[in-house]
Amino acid sequence: MSNPTPLQATCLCRTNTIQIPTTLPLTAHVCHCTTCRTSHGTLFAMHTDLEVLPFSESSPPSTFRVYQSSQDSGKAYFCGTCGTYMFASYFYMREGARHEGFCVSTGCVSLSDSYKSENPTTKLEDVLSVDFHCIIKDTIDGGASPWAGDWSKETQVQFHGNWEEPPMPSQEDAEELGRKYVYPAGRKELDGWCRCKNVKVRITREDTTKKYKTGVCACDSCRLATGTDVATYTWVPRDNAFFVTKSENGEEQIQEWPTIWDDATKAKFGNMIVFESTPGKVVWGACGTCGARIFYQRYGKTFNNGKDLVEPLTALFGADDTQGIMHLDFLDWAVSEDGIYWAEEAEKAGRAGIMTRNVNLMYQKWVKGLQSRA
Repeated sequence: MSNPTPLQATCLCRTNTIQIPTTLPLTAHVCHCTTCRTSHGTLFAMHTDLEVLPFSESSPPSTFRVYQSSQDSGKAYFCGTCGTYMFASYFYMREGARHEGFCVSTGCVSLSDSYKSENPTTKLEDVLSVDFHCIIKDTIDGGASPWAGDWSKETQVQFHGNWEEPPMPSQEDAEELGRKYVYPAGRKELDGWCRCKNVKVRITREDTTKKYKTGVCACDSCRLATGTDVATYTWVPRDNAFFVTKSENGEEQIQEWPTIWDDATKAKFGNMIVFESTPGKVVWGACGTCGARIFYQRYGKTFNNGKDLVEPLTALFGADDTQGIMHLDFLDWAVSEDGIYWAEEAEKAGRAGIMTRNVNLMYQKWVKGLQSRA
């Protein structure tokens, strides 16, 4: 019997399908820090550590774009066609020495075709599990930590507020951050931006009692688009969603959210990667510099009143690390009849046990708790 490469990583557009030589089983960690959140456009990032990258750092695939915030930082590798943030290098300190680490975005990972052919009953959740959540205190209000735990192993995962403190005694301690936090009153707009701050989004409301519906999705497209097993989107009328750019003299300029992303519009927003996963119907946006996922838009999708609907990624509005990221005064966190949207796709892909199955249960419980406190 051969020894096939067990894993592969795939982007949304499938331009990149990269084989990952490694040894199973593996663990993934969930990071809630501002850098990771704004790099992926998600409430948290999910990374699986690797001993090395499956390509040369000095000569990555030509289909990738590479982002490095400074000469002393690691690098992000994302698809130049669709924008999926796939791999990264990073630096950490151990025993007084600086070391380099490598990781792949867990949401991009699947069992390779060759491994599945020799192990037809094995699922990804059998060989990959979450072992800890970290940097929760960066979220200010606890973020998704009340519902993003993982019980796929016999021992419960650890929750770290930051690295300077011991792990939190339990997930309930992470949830307590949200119960204590008070959001600013009377807000009529929310700003969000990506890691490199080259793309800024603003949503507005005239009535401060109005909340925008926000949901959690686990479909294959969202997972591959963000590199994270669950993604969150906020449904906003197109008339209340804007891009904020800067003029040559540095003044902010408010740009209407486009109805259609034709070639002329794409050129106008040249700092973004705009990819149509279904030509003429579905479009995704990502920052062309750092790879953060910015939005999802389905042409012709409207509210009941007929207004166009657009869907910026909710986590962008947690880019300001002086405020909480869940914005319970502005956002109406919702569940479908079955909980998280399209959780069945994670089950079908054999990865629900990594996070989605338990997130589905805990998210419903969390939303009910919000409703009972309202």
